[in-house]
Amino acid sequence: MDELLKRTGDAVRARDTLIFIETAEEQETIRGLQALAVSLGQSIVAWNPVRRFHDITPENGVAAMQALGQSTSLAEMLNEIRDYSGDALFVLQDVTFFMNDRTEPEALAHLIRNFKLLKQELRATRKTAILVGAHFNLPVELEDDFTLVRHERPDRDRLHEILLEFVAANQLEERLAPEPEVRAAIVDAARGLTADQARSSFAKAILTHERLDTTAIGFLLDQKKQIIQRNALLEYYDPEVSMDGVGGLANLKDWLRKRRKAFSQAAREKALPEPRGLLVFGVPGSGKSLTAKAVSSMWQMPLLRFDIGRVFGQFVGQSESNMRDALNIAEAISPCILWIDEMEKGFAGASGGHETTIRVLGNFLTWMQEKRGTVFVIATANDITRLPPEFIRKGRFDELFFVGTPNAGEREEIWNIQLRNYRLEPENFDLPRLVQVSDKRTGAEIEQAIIEARFNAFDEGRDPNTDDLYEVLRSVTPVWSSFQRVVESPEYEQIMQSAKRASPEDAESGRR
Repeated sequence: MDELLKRTGDAVRARDTLIFIETAEEQETIRGLQALAVSLGQSIVAWNPVRRFHDITPENGVAAMQALGQSTSLAEMLNEIRDYSGDALFVLQDVTFFMNDRTEPEALAHLIRNFKLLKQELRATRKTAILVGAHFNLPVELEDDFTLVRHERPDRDRLHEILLEFVAANQLEERLAPEPEVRAAIVDAARGLTADQARSSFAKAILTHERLDTTAIGFLLDQKKQIIQRNALLEYYDPEVSMDGVGGLANLKDWLRKRRKAFSQAAREKALPEPRGLLVFGVPGSGKSLTAKAVSSMWQMPLLRFDIGRVFGQFVGQSESNMRDALNIAEAISPCILWIDEMEKGFAGASGGHETTIRVLGNFLTWMQEKRGTVFVIATANDITRLPPEFIRKGRFDELFFVGTPNAGEREEIWNIQLRNYRLEPENFDLPRLVQVSDKRTGAEIEQAIIEARFNAFDEGRDPNTDDLYEVLRSVTPVWSSFQRVVESPEYEQIMQSAKRASPEDAESGRR
């Protein structure tokens, strides 16, 4: 909040008369602006389409000098600000809904010009118009006229302050664990929440557990999970999949195992850089997504699945704002793992010159280079040739791994894992025969064969046998038959030259 007040206050003093504060915490931001108005000796007046103009100056501030009208249209509201005779900060809410792709061109042109004129006219006054919204999605003609201030979610230090302020304001000091390490764990459990969400979660934790101590940490994590899942772009995964449940991929597993301590203080003391990310590509169903889930368990970090396809919005600038919001949440929660599944589906348009996709990709690549939080990115892709070249260039990720169809030893391991997953004993099956018939089959195909045979046998009141599994596999064409053409294309071949193999050998996929 201090950074928000400083940057906004500097802009006001420099007579940047149009300011846009991009924030997910509207009320927290307004409270900060009220404090700023008091420090500047100015009134603060809010406007939104429901309540119109209303004075929100705190009791220790300077009340508005005159009553304002009840303007419902944006044009009338801007005129009221222009004609207001006193000094004030005008906080404008929901303004962007009046200026989007659905606004009539003539009306939009008038609004854009009105803002440009207002910017010039307010410079000779001590009036400032401050737009507050979740996304900086103004018409492109206005973007350079506004000073953009981003209000980030609270970091660890700010969350600690919020925790202490919360217990003091509610006289609950005796309910808060005195141990510094427990308080630090409580704060970490709340990372990624907004200030208001954190206060609400602390209150619910006390109502449920009566204290804010180790017993409340699990509750706070669950609250955070529920709140994050309201974001349509991110899905929170609990670390439920063990790396032991992933068959094969020995080289990839070894790479991940050697870096599980890379985020520790001991690694920093050895000047080891934190791993940034991994791109895993190859045959569909070969265990890429399962591996991403298992890393969360191996490294004991929360896993966020990022749905790139949902980033793209209908309004100008909305896609870029969605991307920033999702990445800000990931950084606020850090350390964490950000998993982007089938990335080529989200960014394929960049190769074709689609302007919005190019901008969103640019935002993502810039963030990967400059991110401050501990966010390890695991991106998976099938047809990697659909990704733009700048995404897969050397140095963008720590490593690229190609995953082919499993070799014989890996298939035996997968059969053992999957049979046990479905409560079948591997020793009751002819594994050498199943390994042979599953040549060029992925782990996902082996699992589906077990499920199909299980249903067929269940219908007959028995457990499946080797013949049941054999017949299911023989009746279905493997994915490799259609994907082989993609892997053997010159473009794919070239990318694979700079990638490592996830397995010691991928003989069945024709690659070493």
